[in-house]
This record gives sequence, C-alpha cells and structure tokens, in this order.
Amino acid sequence: MVMSDNRGDREYQKFVQTNSGDAAVRVSSIGEMLSGISYDSITASYPTTSSEVYTYTLASVTVATITVVYTTAIKDVLTSVVKS
Repeated sequence: MVMSDNRGDREYQKFVQTNSGDAAVRVSSIGEMLSGISYDSITASYPTTSSEVYTYTLASVTVATITVVYTTAIKDVLTSVVKS
C-alpha cells in the first residue's frame, strides 16, 4: 500500500510508510514507558533476529525490562513493545 503525500486527515502524522510500502503506526518513545524509573545502566540483548531486549538496572539490580518485537529480521514493522 503506497501512502499518499497529500492526505488531508488529522491522523497523517501517526502513520509512516515502511520499506516494503506498507503503512505502519508511529509509536511514542520508550522514554515515556520509563517515566519515574531511575537507572544507571542499560544492557541490550538480541534473543532472536526479530526481537531486542533492553534491561535497565540501578546499582546492579534490574528495575525494568523493555522487549521490542518486530514482524521480521528487517525490523521495519514493529509488532510490540512491552515493559516488565
């Protein structure tokens, strides 16, 4: 699906076109998910080709984990972002 550059709807800023031509919803920053959480270190891991896990720690104690999952290894379409 090719997105029109002259769309007049209010929601236009919410959508982006992926490399494959599909439309995807623009999401808010991960920083908003961590509001109020103090941390002094972030560790990234990549358990699969289509996912990323960010572990936030304070004084070596895990205070939050963000798991990001994409539809494919290309990582152009986001499936989910979960804070635990």
